[in-house]
Amino acid sequence: MSKNKINFSAQHLLINKRLVGELIEMAQISRKDTVLDIGAGVGAITFPLSEKAGTVVAIENDSAYISKLLRKTEGKKNIRVKSIDFLQYNLPTGSFSVVANIPYSITTPIFVKLLDQPNSGLQRAVIIVEKGAAKRFTAVPTINPRILKWRMWYDIRLVRAVSPSHFSPPPSVDSAILLVTRKQRPLVSPNHHAKFMGLAAYGLQFPQMPFFAALAGIFTAPQITRLVRLLSVDRNQPIGSLSEQQWGELFLAMLQHVDPVRWPRVPKRKKQRR
Repeated sequence: MSKNKINFSAQHLLINKRLVGELIEMAQISRKDTVLDIGAGVGAITFPLSEKAGTVVAIENDSAYISKLLRKTEGKKNIRVKSIDFLQYNLPTGSFSVVANIPYSITTPIFVKLLDQPNSGLQRAVIIVEKGAAKRFTAVPTINPRILKWRMWYDIRLVRAVSPSHFSPPPSVDSAILLVTRKQRPLVSPNHHAKFMGLAAYGLQFPQMPFFAALAGIFTAPQITRLVRLLSVDRNQPIGSLSEQQWGELFLAMLQHVDPVRWPRVPKRKKQRR
């Protein structure tokens, strides 16, 4: 985060110790775990985490906070302080978890970095976000192709709201705790994440379009008739009303029965900061 932008983590530091303990308990941390604290600030989460985790990586981009963190971590061998924008940080190559009160100004890019590549080592994340973002990420059904893709491999649950009084100074909006856990048996292989994104983006261009019409460019009419029976859907229901399970089954049907030349192309990724 550049210095000429508002530093949301600096404005809204987590000050409620009970809430910090709740976050760490939800993350189910053990001494074998590597845990990232994104937007570590002065270490409100970092230090309690270090009592439970094998390694804590405190990631912070504010030089004033970095100085305080470095002073406070002297003698703490299992805390590593990284002075870097998280979006430029290379994720661990092995398994890792996240417990963090992230900068709200880059919420979506942070989740893109964590969840877009399901072959990464992310196992579990407990993250405080702005409540509006939490609702978008957990809406059922979702009509956002990227969020749908995330939910093929991760369960994303809004645990509860967090009032402004838990921060100093208090933000002008409510916050929420999101719990992200890797699915043990995802319907779609992580190796197919790009192909799935192609299907999701194609199908959800117009979420209110009837099921049969939204998929006519991929599946033949007889194939769509079989899909209606397979997925137990009405051919005229909006494509955006499909459940995650139905999207997974739809994708597998495409792989098995549709010529690859008809598979929708993966859309080019757009750079996004919010």
